[in-house]
Amino acid sequence: MSIAADWSPENPILAYLQTLIATKKTLPYGQPVVAHASVNHTGSASLLRLAADIGPYIAILQIPADAIDDWSSDTIEQLQYLSRKHRFLLWEASKILNPMVNFIGRADAPLETRQALADLIKKSYTSGPVRTATWSNLASCWAPAAPIDQQENDILIPTLRSAAREAVATTAKIIQTEISAETNNYSSSEEVEIILPCAETSNGWKEFSPNNTGSVLRKSSTISVTTESVIPHAHIHADDGVPIPPLLARSVALCLPSTTESAFTSEFRQSTIVAACANSDFVIGLATSEPFFVNHRGNDILDLALFDGIENPQLGISTAKLATLPYVNEHQKSLAVFSLVPPSLSLGFEFDPTVKPDGSPPSDSDSETPYTAQYLYHAVGQAVALREKNRQEQEPSVSQKQPMGPNLIHLPVVIVV
Repeated sequence: MSIAADWSPENPILAYLQTLIATKKTLPYGQPVVAHASVNHTGSASLLRLAADIGPYIAILQIPADAIDDWSSDTIEQLQYLSRKHRFLLWEASKILNPMVNFIGRADAPLETRQALADLIKKSYTSGPVRTATWSNLASCWAPAAPIDQQENDILIPTLRSAAREAVATTAKIIQTEISAETNNYSSSEEVEIILPCAETSNGWKEFSPNNTGSVLRKSSTISVTTESVIPHAHIHADDGVPIPPLLARSVALCLPSTTESAFTSEFRQSTIVAACANSDFVIGLATSEPFFVNHRGNDILDLALFDGIENPQLGISTAKLATLPYVNEHQKSLAVFSLVPPSLSLGFEFDPTVKPDGSPPSDSDSETPYTAQYLYHAVGQAVALREKNRQEQEPSVSQKQPMGPNLIHLPVVIVV
């Protein structure tokens, strides 16, 4: 029996999010919600309880691992179990990998210094008490700030891509070794061949596609006795039509500064967007503090790069120059845009334990509604309603031009207490 790999050059995290939007019917108002665990959750028990309560209603859980007092490998193991059970991704969100804004991508900065900083950032991604790359699907990073037409000057994103590849390959090798040891004691005469997804795609990234969550995880459907001792709870299957997350896939989201933040130039904002487009195999998209309901209505990547808020043009690189970059105008690709749902939208929220999170009456088989799940529905509902109102008000002034750049997938980020 062979367990082989399906390969895809597409970013596996983004592909999985697209699948969640289509298949996970419990997402509030159909939105691929990112839940950010607030600083109220400083212990593993509290964090895991939150993940269990809201897991059925989210696409991604942002975890402040540095703020968890008793963070451990057991915490990680339980989070991965809940991720598989409730079909959501994990995002370590307590650190930004590149603190050196506007330096690493500069060609005029000494190469030795840039390389030393890139190596330090790599270690913070793969090592230390959190070891983000070993377990978290997503991480956050400032862009390297290379000029928009000189992305080859960047050494940061290639370094992080390589670090992610090494961390995942090491994890896969450990799993393969442990399962191989288990299968040596397998009582059946049937030959078992394990083929881990280790081949490279055309872009050089050893992808673990959404259908490839780690072939060893799927192996449990055939030889559960050997895998359950290696990967706890590996018997979970996608019986509800929602696939299990690609636990061995890795991506980073580049932080996109707000158009109102005077500390950042428009060129840096544009460079961030271009860097995401140029590295879409590993960079999932852009994370911004700008409100979900304000400027994320359309699908034009240049609207994000060139305009302040809704209608005021920024200074910086022209539309014509941006449009000449081949990786900016690739319609077959996609990028995610993560934007904040302001906590102020939840003012006036009143918990009602007698209804389901979406406000409908519960059935006899329903358990008690978690407070956080109902809060999540309320916050997302307010943001979606406000976004629709803004869209209708702005619609007459929005041009009907063909969107330029990758397709944008908008994800609301909600801070949950």
